[in-house]
Amino acid sequence: MNAIQFLKKQHEEAKAGFQKIEQANEGQRGQLWKHLSPELRLHEQMEQKHLYGPASKESKEPVLASWPERHAREVKEAEQLMATIDGRSPQDSEWLASVKRLHSALEDHIKEEEREMWPKIQQAMKPAELDEAGRKMETMKAEATKK
Repeated sequence: MNAIQFLKKQHEEAKAGFQKIEQANEGQRGQLWKHLSPELRLHEQMEQKHLYGPASKESKEPVLASWPERHAREVKEAEQLMATIDGRSPQDSEWLASVKRLHSALEDHIKEEEREMWPKIQQAMKPAELDEAGRKMETMKAEATKK
């Protein structure tokens, strides 16, 4: 599976994970978050390491060349929200509000990636490079889930 297909599948899984949390009762939310949060962190690491970093080096497109830096800023903002969520109890009324803020921010981020960045990456990288990046992401995920 190429890198973009792999990441698209992960985006769908993340969206479903947020919906489950938002629909769950207070007793279930914390456990669902404990499953979703490491997946989100790993996803961002895989994107940066295996797709955005290499694509920005190969492209003369200014938007694509500057994307890793912008992506890192957005990831930092998401991580701050995640730390807020991790520091609160799922029974706290602000906990779910923070999850919803993160969900909304990530939805915006996903739209931008899928509509603007990925088409540029598909032009900048060869299909074989995208396939190799996808294999590296699959390996990275497999190794992370063994731990």
